[in-house]
Amino acid sequence: MNHIEKAEELSLLQDDFVVVGGSVLDIYGIRKSDDFDVVVSPNAFEQFKNTDGWKIDQIFKDKWGRERLINGDFEVSKDLVFEWGNGYTFTFEMLKSISHIIDGVRVQPLAFLLLCKVHIGRPKDIEDVKLIEQYFATLNV
Repeated sequence: MNHIEKAEELSLLQDDFVVVGGSVLDIYGIRKSDDFDVVVSPNAFEQFKNTDGWKIDQIFKDKWGRERLINGDFEVSKDLVFEWGNGYTFTFEMLKSISHIIDGVRVQPLAFLLLCKVHIGRPKDIEDVKLIEQYFATLNV
C-alpha cells in the first residue's frame, strides 16, 4: 500500500489530517504497514462518522473509552491519548502544528513517533523503536 496515495482516498484537505503510527514508518520506507492510521480534525471526524461505510471501532472504544472510526484499511481518530501521568491528550491541532509535510501529506514527526513507541512499549513497538533508531543511524544524526 502506498500511504501517500492512500491519503488521497480520504478526500480531505491537507490541513484536516495527520498520518500517524505505523503509516509513518511506511512513508519513510522503514517498514510496511497494512493499515492507514490518521488523526483528523474534529469536523472531519464527525463528517466520517455520518458517512456510509465508516463505523465506530467498538473493540477500541471498549478498551480505551473513546471513539475511533474504521473503514477498510483506515483507522481514524480525532486525537492521540497517552497514559503519561494522569493521561495526556495530543489534540489534532497540536499534532498538526508539529507535523511535517511529505509529498503534500501531513505526517507525525518520526522523533515524536519514536517517543510514543518507547512509551507504549508493546513488543511490536520495541521492534519499531529499533527500526527507527537504525533509520536515524543511517542519517548520521
